[in-house]
Amino acid sequence: MTPEEVAAATATPVGALGRDFFFSDVVRETMAEHGFTGLPGYVGARGGVLGDVSADVVVSAFALFNPAIVELGWNQTKEQGSPSDAAAAFTVGLSRWASGTFAHLDGLDEFAAAARTVFDATVPMSQALYAGWRAMPVPDDPAAATALALHILRELRFGFHIHALSAVGMTPLEAVVARSGPQQAQLFGWSEPFPDPESLKARHKQAEETTSARMNEVYESIDASQRAHVAATVGAIAEIALG
Repeated sequence: MTPEEVAAATATPVGALGRDFFFSDVVRETMAEHGFTGLPGYVGARGGVLGDVSADVVVSAFALFNPAIVELGWNQTKEQGSPSDAAAAFTVGLSRWASGTFAHLDGLDEFAAAARTVFDATVPMSQALYAGWRAMPVPDDPAAATALALHILRELRFGFHIHALSAVGMTPLEAVVARSGPQQAQLFGWSEPFPDPESLKARHKQAEETTSARMNEVYESIDASQRAHVAATVGAIAEIALG
């Protein structure tokens, strides 16, 4: 399998799996067990690897969200505990999600190892969330290590995408509306008036193509059989988790 093929095969399911595990009952319940409820269950969980930084840093890293929502969630995280504890709690929940979802699959060790080779070869460039999650300890359990790798892959592509959006001159609101429409923009904390999605699609397509090209490059660090295994594993997990 070529780098282009594995990048194309994994982009959509990795993004969808992230939405699935972040808002799963088991992750939400695990976060609550550690004292993090409400917005910190996402903002603190995802951004906690940045450490005890100001809200502006987290707003910058999250990029596409209304800054007021991120700032509120970050301040609430600090009220409920430390950001690093929120990230650690999320990794526990992520491991539980993996255990209950796809731990029975074969080849998880190989998937996690291939993903780690990709991460070791891909130096972060203004990709704080990717850098933070890449530095997290890798669990011994193959399913937990695989779930963490899925999350890191998601943050890696997200970082490349933010670079690409900036290069074509899109604002965060424009990017969300162009990709998913006004309803999704509201979920990201934005309010009307919304720009016309059709007027934004050409630039957004250009940004997506640049993002894909960067992901193609990172998969050059593993061989064709490893790429095929990565694609097959992501596909199998997505089929189980997403139906």
